[in-house]
Amino acid sequence: LDTKSVVLIDEPEAALHPTAISQLLDIVAMLAERGIQFFMASHSYFVVKKLFLIAQERGWSIPVISAADSAWVCDDLNNGMPSNPIIAESIRLYRQEVELALQ
Repeated sequence: LDTKSVVLIDEPEAALHPTAISQLLDIVAMLAERGIQFFMASHSYFVVKKLFLIAQERGWSIPVISAADSAWVCDDLNNGMPSNPIIAESIRLYRQEVELALQ
């Protein structure tokens, strides 16, 4: 890999434990710092959340494109978590968990 490299990763979470996903994305961030460009496709809250944390910690622009209904929505993780079905379902499940815990 060099600074002219472009790396495409489809579903980096496939067959990885959430801890391994986080470690992989730390490696991706380290390589991106050195000028290597990455494109990823993911359906994982863990991937989006880790990339959000990287964007916040480093002040990086990490653009994301999400499908929402029949439209494509562009966001930047430096501005916050995107509003998309993956995030919405994660929040819904968290709220359900809290409601059960409070019963």
